[in-house]
Amino acid sequence: MSRRAASPTPPVAIGGVGGSGTRLIAQIVEQFGWYMGGDLNGSADNLWFTLLFKRAEFWPGVGLDNEFALAVDTFRAVMTGVGSLTADREAWVRGLAPDRPQHDRAWLQQRIESLLASTRTSEPRSGPWGWKEPNTHVFLDRLAAAYAGMKYIHVVRNGLDMAYSANQNQLRLWGPLLLGADTEPTPRTALKYWCEVQRRIARIGEQMPGRFLMLSYDAFCRAPADQLGVLMDFIGATADSNTETAALASVRVPDSIGRFRAHDLGVFDRSDVEYVRDLGFDVSTDDCEARS
Repeated sequence: MSRRAASPTPPVAIGGVGGSGTRLIAQIVEQFGWYMGGDLNGSADNLWFTLLFKRAEFWPGVGLDNEFALAVDTFRAVMTGVGSLTADREAWVRGLAPDRPQHDRAWLQQRIESLLASTRTSEPRSGPWGWKEPNTHVFLDRLAAAYAGMKYIHVVRNGLDMAYSANQNQLRLWGPLLLGADTEPTPRTALKYWCEVQRRIARIGEQMPGRFLMLSYDAFCRAPADQLGVLMDFIGATADSNTETAALASVRVPDSIGRFRAHDLGVFDRSDVEYVRDLGFDVSTDDCEARS
């Protein structure tokens, strides 16, 4: 690296099953002054993270520890502005261009050029930083070990609603690895994936006391002021009343909440439905009962 900065503040990361409402939380965190990256898509995903980490070969237990360490150090460099990369590190980044599932060469090349341009031009940042990328949860244990003091917000929505989401990219990519079998993107397998993600992330969260927050998107929509306070306390944010008001104004209750009631829950394993209930989500298909 050609420049050095003071030790950056620990990052705040945001993840969850795709479609969980992570964009809302990321936008609020950014409003409170966190730098969330310089290459974001319309969902506020940090695409530098996607380039460096969303790789099937990084699945837990597969290995490639040296490669993962390179990704960690490169991501830290581009996010904190510590300086340009060495020639060897640039060559490693450029080697990430071959097609991979869900991203073709052209898309990856755009991310590579964006990342390298940022490391050549940015100045060291001393303020708070973080990122939002739903797949973060896949690597949470390794990321928490790599970034000292890192905090993680796991955004979770009702698994029954998630089972009928059009966004099943994670199920397609990670489902066979997490569930141990080929997984067709059906509501039944989508719910199974959702359940296993929450179980796994809860186990990891137990090893991160004070640094892990499971945040219900449904609860955030029902009581945004209360949940905003929880979020601010967790990340240590302070804001004036105007910023808080703007954050609350960004909360919109989507029509997709409760969409599972238009379907027959008989397609799901009963144990999966009960797990959704155990996590505090509504599983009633009776609208009157649901509103009570």
